[in-house]
Amino acid sequence: MSVIGADELVRRLDAAVNAGDVESVTRQVQHEIENALVPGRLQLDERFRRTQSDHYARRLLHRDPARRYTVLVLAWAPGQGTPIHDHPNLWSVEGVLEGELEVTQYAPIKEEPHRCRFAPVESHRVVAGDANFLIPPFEYHALTNDLTERPCLTLHVFGGELLEMNTFDPVGNGWYERSLRRVSYDD
Repeated sequence: MSVIGADELVRRLDAAVNAGDVESVTRQVQHEIENALVPGRLQLDERFRRTQSDHYARRLLHRDPARRYTVLVLAWAPGQGTPIHDHPNLWSVEGVLEGELEVTQYAPIKEEPHRCRFAPVESHRVVAGDANFLIPPFEYHALTNDLTERPCLTLHVFGGELLEMNTFDPVGNGWYERSLRRVSYDD
């Protein structure tokens, strides 16, 4: 097994984002991410592994100069997760480097301007080495690190830069309130 650094991963992703249509691009990016997820293969600075006590850590690994994609590393302490959310108009590929997450995908069943009802579609355990992709409009999901008492490290590639997303918080009677949430990077 050969070790790769961030520069080699970026070189491979640069080629992958030129694969053509969005489905071809996401499948090729997924292939490159799965290759990087082999235990011990991707070498990262220790700063990417640090969790935050009050939220999952979100760190930028690479921003493509042409703005075609960004690569992030997220560090999840035990018990941390996201609300139901989307990645407005951005494809994404997400993979687990270390640990495991529960990923639950949702389908909207009734939408109003500021709220929505969802039906869970699928929930699955994603372990180190696994990756999947999301293409709008099939992108509503939630991630949680509540399967073990260990931190989790994930790698995310977005088809652009994810600076805001719609989040959906429960308000009762099966409804979720939609909020546009700006997101930032940790150190």
